[in-house]
Amino acid sequence: MVRQSSSRSIIHYIASAFLVYGTFSCSSDPTNFVVESKDLTPFHTQYVAKSEAPVASDSISVYIDYSKGMHEGMMSSMDFIKDLLTIVNSPKTVYFKAGTNDIPPRININATENIPWNISNYTETRSVLDEPIRQITQDNRTAVFITDFELVKGKQELQIVQNGKTFRTSIDISTWAVNEFENWLKQGNAIDVFAQPFTKQNSWVPQTQTQHIYILVFTPKALVHEPSALVNRLQEKQGRLKHFRFSAEDIALTNKYKDKANEGGATENAVPDMVQVNFPIFEYYMFKQKDLFKIPEYSEKDTRFLKNLFLANAPVNYPDLQLEAKVYDITSEYQNYYDAVNPVEGEKPKKYSYNAPGASEDIFVLDFDTKKKEVGLKLHENFTGVEFRTLYKVDVSIKEAKPQFDNNLLSSLKWTDARGFEVPSLASSLTEALSRINLKDRVVYTYYVELEK
Repeated sequence: MVRQSSSRSIIHYIASAFLVYGTFSCSSDPTNFVVESKDLTPFHTQYVAKSEAPVASDSISVYIDYSKGMHEGMMSSMDFIKDLLTIVNSPKTVYFKAGTNDIPPRININATENIPWNISNYTETRSVLDEPIRQITQDNRTAVFITDFELVKGKQELQIVQNGKTFRTSIDISTWAVNEFENWLKQGNAIDVFAQPFTKQNSWVPQTQTQHIYILVFTPKALVHEPSALVNRLQEKQGRLKHFRFSAEDIALTNKYKDKANEGGATENAVPDMVQVNFPIFEYYMFKQKDLFKIPEYSEKDTRFLKNLFLANAPVNYPDLQLEAKVYDITSEYQNYYDAVNPVEGEKPKKYSYNAPGASEDIFVLDFDTKKKEVGLKLHENFTGVEFRTLYKVDVSIKEAKPQFDNNLLSSLKWTDARGFEVPSLASSLTEALSRINLKDRVVYTYYVELEK
């Protein structure tokens, strides 16, 4: 729906329409489109930012590692795991047993031999964990993996060197899950890890060691921002467990102008003639360029004409996220689209295909307040104005996003064997996977700004 910001705007719009339809032949302005929600919304969603809405299965997969040594971990976090199994209890939930089998078999979680609290059930001599990870990350559903992340495929010993010392062990300490984690994360999905320390006897030497049991929760993109997602329900129950989130899509926006629909994010520096707010997809504003040129005369320090768009959260993996504005003159492209979907009376709508224009320089500048996490827009200092009404698409894009990780927190995602070597597989697989994903130029939000001479 198009909203007018004032009675002056209505008069201006009517006058503009009269000029467009009544005197177009006498005007040198090559455009005659009218920007309305009925046209702009499908233009944006079907052509400019065309993407299929993410979907996810409503079933849940639960994998439990039944290898030797897991019982102590299960008992250390019994309350949390019982809450988890209660929450996921549904005819649509399926359970799998990870351990000796190369392919984890489906199990009945209520059968005596599979009850998680029965110590006699943890007899698997191998812990084949890579296949469950592969199955989970190739599916499109919420999944849970309860494990100590200790990959032992067999008795064959591997030679490793750490801190100048050589060790022989059957534990795989490599980043063996990095490719699967990367494939999952780069699709916009998320991985959450709940960690609880426990103490157990080392299987090779008569010493105890501290490890962690991990509850890995895999959330598909369609549910990442859903309050009802399983991970959000588990956070309410986590108690003493530490929680870590890994996501390349952990960037959400909000605004503070829900009660100012007529103005949207326009500042007090400039009153738009027309506004469309289609949050969280895009916004449209029509300004007279002379009004924007006058802003420095009475607001020298703050020359923004749009503001009050915020990052809803501080992206946990990208604390120093930097944004920029990429500007495109789409006037002629929108005219082509407008003509195709609004044919002359008696004619059929034409086929339309979007031809993305090249970027325009020296038009607008993004003003991003890193403390407030606020996005604003202002004129570029070299902008000289438009000769005719011009429609710009302004993409708020990621300029730089380098993942950062707290080493103190990551220490819970690795452990030291009693023999003296470190097993960092979970921490290194997750951090390396996220570091491989390039977020540069990813569009976070879009403004459409129309300027009238």
